[in-house]
Amino acid sequence: MSNSMRSVPGHLASSLIPLACLCMTPYCWAEERILYKSIMPNGQVVYGDEPEAKAKRSYAISVEPHPADPQQAEAAQRALAMTREQLLKDAAARSLRLKDLDNKIASAYEELRGRRSDQEAGRQVVEGDRQGRRFSSQYGRRQRSLASETEQAQRKLDKLIKERDALRY
Repeated sequence: MSNSMRSVPGHLASSLIPLACLCMTPYCWAEERILYKSIMPNGQVVYGDEPEAKAKRSYAISVEPHPADPQQAEAAQRALAMTREQLLKDAAARSLRLKDLDNKIASAYEELRGRRSDQEAGRQVVEGDRQGRRFSSQYGRRQRSLASETEQAQRKLDKLIKERDALRY
């Protein structure tokens, strides 16, 4: 017993200790508590309020407070279960969307390759593309049209990749 408790009469001290513990209990668990997991050189794992001095590694572990009322604890468990269920549903939907985006990206990439191939083939000068030494307006329109289609395919692919990357991280 501490020196301050020795000055208090025995029967009073014995009744003050439980009272002090009861008063401090809600206060102690009102905040998150930090414990330490220390791994000693021999591989032994030690848990404590402070990291062990001779430990190879130490990790801080936060312990969440738990409500003292069983009804509150049960309500918290139900809320946690509902949150977990929603997270699982969201993860499943996200996974499906990622698979869908991967398929769309593959087809958009093939479309872009086709557009680039068409654009390259469209650069070939064919009969009617020249008026003397100059290219005809028909040739210019065809080049602009092919370039526009290629740019649209590139933007579509970029948009899909951006959406996929946002879902991944």
